[in-house]
Amino acid sequence: MLRKVVDRAKQIRRSEGFKHSVATPRRISLHATQRLNRGIFAIEIQENSGFFSVMQMVLFILMYCDEKCLTPSISARGGLYGDAAGTIDWFSSFFEHVNGKATAPLTHKVRKSTVRDLVQLGFRQRYEAQLQLKSASKLFFAHYRPAGHIVDEVDTICGKLEIGSSTLGAHFRGTDKSLEAIPVSWGDFCRHIETTLAENPHLSNVFVSSDEQAFLDFFVAWPFSRPVNVAPAKLLAYGNTPIHFSGYPGLEIGREALVSSLLLSRCGYLVKTPSYLSAWSRIFNPSLPVKLVSPPRPDAFWFPDSRLWLEQVAQDKAA
Repeated sequence: MLRKVVDRAKQIRRSEGFKHSVATPRRISLHATQRLNRGIFAIEIQENSGFFSVMQMVLFILMYCDEKCLTPSISARGGLYGDAAGTIDWFSSFFEHVNGKATAPLTHKVRKSTVRDLVQLGFRQRYEAQLQLKSASKLFFAHYRPAGHIVDEVDTICGKLEIGSSTLGAHFRGTDKSLEAIPVSWGDFCRHIETTLAENPHLSNVFVSSDEQAFLDFFVAWPFSRPVNVAPAKLLAYGNTPIHFSGYPGLEIGREALVSSLLLSRCGYLVKTPSYLSAWSRIFNPSLPVKLVSPPRPDAFWFPDSRLWLEQVAQDKAA
């Protein structure tokens, strides 16, 4: 009973409505400051949440800038993925601007606003319902792309593990995700993989990624009809504590998360549980077929998984 009360309290504190109300004064001040920048929207992110939760913030910022004809200037320091002193812009370490630089030479002072949570911008309520998978991918790649050293690493791993159009990608997000998604047993997930392999005989191998070592051991031991390769991530969760709260070096956590998502995006088909990491594989590759084995919970029905689920339900009805 106590556990249910604690979980419910966590859900309330994590709810967008609660956080949106608390952040109202900060949000008003931030937008007032940015209006002084004359065409530039300069944001520094210092959020203590998952890597792709930060990427959601980046996506919303780009939507706002696109709507208002503003030039985005985005950096990310400190938080879970930077250094304690905040000297490293870890977002720029992982992504390049498509034009080689974030903005044209400035002729006036630009005031950068720091945000530590998406609600401080107020963009989820404004843009969440408008997001579509293909348009989100197009918008992101109009401004940013993975850094060259990240792409080189992904290319090397794909060659070594033979990841490509004949690969079935599998991603299982464990630890605390039960607060945001309907749980799926390990056995049921493996049976989904079996069904997908039977329905798609062109898939010749399986590539699996997860934050839980125990699940990976279970998955590898399952008697699949195709060979299985495991993502080369070294940083895994401790029990129910997510990777990004497990005390690992921030830049290494971020690099492994991004590489894992990009590896899944290179597969020919993806079967997954709700997770920002694997959902962003569809942003990185908008033509990637995806099967979501369970939906996000109603109070966490967020893009991209929300759109993936609605797309899947519509396809099932049509079939």
